[in-house]
Amino acid sequence: MSEDKKQTPAVESPEEPPPMGATEAVDDARTRALTEALQSSFKVVRVIMVILAVAFLGSGITKIDNNKRALHLRFGKYKDTLPPGLAWAWPYPIDEIVQIPVNKNRTITSDVGWRTEDEESPQPSMSFQPTYDGYTLTGDGNVLHVKAEMNFSLDENSDKTIKRYEFGFSDVTRFLGSILDNAVYHASAGRSALEAYTLQSDLRNAIERRVKKRIGEIDSDLRIKINSLTLDVTVPLDVKTAFDAFLKVQQESQQKVATAKADATSTLANALGQAKVIEGGGRTAANVLLSSVQAEAKAFDEQRPFYEDNPGLFEKRLVAETMQRVLTNAVDVFYLSGRQPRIWLNRTPERRKLEEGQVP
Repeated sequence: MSEDKKQTPAVESPEEPPPMGATEAVDDARTRALTEALQSSFKVVRVIMVILAVAFLGSGITKIDNNKRALHLRFGKYKDTLPPGLAWAWPYPIDEIVQIPVNKNRTITSDVGWRTEDEESPQPSMSFQPTYDGYTLTGDGNVLHVKAEMNFSLDENSDKTIKRYEFGFSDVTRFLGSILDNAVYHASAGRSALEAYTLQSDLRNAIERRVKKRIGEIDSDLRIKINSLTLDVTVPLDVKTAFDAFLKVQQESQQKVATAKADATSTLANALGQAKVIEGGGRTAANVLLSSVQAEAKAFDEQRPFYEDNPGLFEKRLVAETMQRVLTNAVDVFYLSGRQPRIWLNRTPERRKLEEGQVP
């Protein structure tokens, strides 16, 4: 055997365990460190949770503009309508606030009686095809091209209107567009082509009344305010020249009739004015004559007692007054007095003019 194999292997002596007091001290330090770490972590987690809770609740605050109203939805269903200002709701997906611009002007155009299938404006055609050409029928059996453009806004004071506009219809724009199309057809059929073409304001008013009536019949909660309604009306292009010539002659005729009526009114007014002047002059003269006669009658009534007391003296006085008035400017006076004819010569002889240096 070799020497290595003959050697006895050395036995390792085991390590001596640490004292019991030292082990407990190490465990206490580790526990305290872990506890402090956990406590710090919990504080940070609590702060983060508070911040997240505040952010979560604060995300439900929404500012609603003055020209808007908001629909408050909870799990997708309508709950109430909110006025302008700050509003709070549970954040999405619990609640949702949808702002609606109630004062926004919306425009709907009805061109079913205007455009063709391929063009935006009417095209000349001797015959109309309902599936291609756009036109309306009038009450006298003629056709017209009518285009209507309606500008409207919602009634901001009605919560039901806002709700119905957003949730009452699958496509409220198409609904209002069909209402406007119906009104255009209905108003055109209620009048002649000449009336619709020349009196477009009446046609516009009829279309507006029809729109309001149909909306009220279908849904009374949908209240809209029509801000403006403009029309573009024309006759078929193939007959427009003849139609315009007829309208020109009619306008000239109406103008001449209006001129004649104005002249007749002016002439009548002048005649009435002259008649009133003449009548006023006659009344003035009549009043003057009546006043004079009344004054003379009053004077005669006042002199009557004196005449009845002494008629002769009264007659002489009247004769003297009359002669004085008659002979005021007379030079030669000859008259008879009494029953015996006598001639009174009261002419005063003219004095001879003396020449210069003569003695009278």
